[in-house]
Amino acid sequence: MKKVQFCGAIMAAVFLGAFFGCQKTPEAKRELKAPAVKVSAPKVADVQIKNAYSAKAVAYEQAEIRARVGGYLEKSLFKKGGRVKKDEILFKIDDRPYSAALAAADARVKAAESQIGLAQSNAERTRVLIKTNAVSEEAYQTRETQLLVAKAKLLEAKAAQRKARLDLEYTNVRAPMSGKVGEALVDEGNLVAAQASLLARIVDDSKMRIYFELNGADAARYRESGLLSAIDKGDGAAVEFRPKNGSKTFKGKLCYYDNALGAGTASLIMRADIDNPGGNLMSGAYGDIVVMEGVRKNALLLPEEAIGTDLTGRFVWVVDDSGTAWQRQVKLGEAVGNMRVIQGGLSKGDRVVVKGLQRAAHGKKLSPENIDLDSLQ
Repeated sequence: MKKVQFCGAIMAAVFLGAFFGCQKTPEAKRELKAPAVKVSAPKVADVQIKNAYSAKAVAYEQAEIRARVGGYLEKSLFKKGGRVKKDEILFKIDDRPYSAALAAADARVKAAESQIGLAQSNAERTRVLIKTNAVSEEAYQTRETQLLVAKAKLLEAKAAQRKARLDLEYTNVRAPMSGKVGEALVDEGNLVAAQASLLARIVDDSKMRIYFELNGADAARYRESGLLSAIDKGDGAAVEFRPKNGSKTFKGKLCYYDNALGAGTASLIMRADIDNPGGNLMSGAYGDIVVMEGVRKNALLLPEEAIGTDLTGRFVWVVDDSGTAWQRQVKLGEAVGNMRVIQGGLSKGDRVVVKGLQRAAHGKKLSPENIDLDSLQ
């Protein structure tokens, strides 16, 4: 009898355990429900493609001011650090020795001209006399030779006269171009050596040359897209340059690229020219240059946070009509703010997980909620 009661108790316990085991708690029910995620189709928009590079600004023209003739420096005629115009006199060298040299050259020209007059008269008389055999052939040739020598001496004297006049003119050291001149490097009263003594430096900063380098991949892309051939046609892409720690942006366009990649760096040297009428940008300034490569029509955009990374590359989670998640490898393009251009792997109708990526797994059921990407901005 006791054995029967014991077996009945065991059966009752098994029945109750099975009954209560089938009754799921609220927490268990929530675990069975598909995880909620937010999905959106890629944003379709025309995107201005930009790429930034480190760059350096160099004055469009710069020159070292040196005297063409030697002598004692009499005066400096410019404001140090000021702006000067082309052909403005910057320095004055003592011109008295050169004035005397020009006077001597003028005198030699006059002497040579008088010698020509005498030689011309002698030659003309001899030409008449030779016809009647009144003079010898030797005398005739002598008179003709004397005339040629006199003419040559006059040419020589005039050449020396022009040089003397130039030397006198060079005692006024002029600005070779308009621009900003630096400090005078030789004080008044010092002896200046022709071609050797550096008097000052001047830069034309009304325009700047911005130099930067492209890596091999970017150089190939620029050639394929036609950006390099556009430079050859004089229609280079627009650029913007902002110096380090500066607040102003300077605009210009690409105008030059080197004829080969660098031997050691495999990079391509590029140059953009920008106007700098106020001289706000200084030569030698470093900064960032942004090249406007063009507009990508109907580009697909996704937030950076919607794009994952694994050992095979970059991917997104795409949810199909049944709510199942599938991993999709994508090819990324340029960054546009906090968005990224998707160049391959997606179509504009795909629903991509943009919130709750950690809940997604390949082939896993999800509970997707459609949202507008603009709401994430």
